[in-house]
Amino acid sequence: MAAVRSLDHVTIVTEHVDETAAFFEDVLGLVNRPERRPDFGFGGAWLFVGDQAVVHLIHSEEDRGTPAGAFDHAAFSTDDFDGLVARIEELGLEHRVSAQPQTGLRQVFFREPNGVEIEITSPA
Repeated sequence: MAAVRSLDHVTIVTEHVDETAAFFEDVLGLVNRPERRPDFGFGGAWLFVGDQAVVHLIHSEEDRGTPAGAFDHAAFSTDDFDGLVARIEELGLEHRVSAQPQTGLRQVFFREPNGVEIEITSPA
């Protein structure tokens, strides 16, 4: 049986591509590389970690209602948990920090400009 080996990317549909891209760049350090995004005939952005486009933004003028539907959140990992939480606090973003002794992880949860919940994890 074929099996997947990793999650490739998450896609957010938004009226506010530039604002959303700036948020991910500013808060998470992702890099917007317009030259790497193919011309699909509609606006958007690809945001990278290293050589991997992990967040795709698609421009739409259509209001899609609540951002999550059945989708709960997107999660990323970091080697600098305290620094990332400090940046989130510096920006005044509402967030929740928790520790999971069973998995040995620390987590911070917050929402990006379109309301999609983001989780950042790091070893405790």
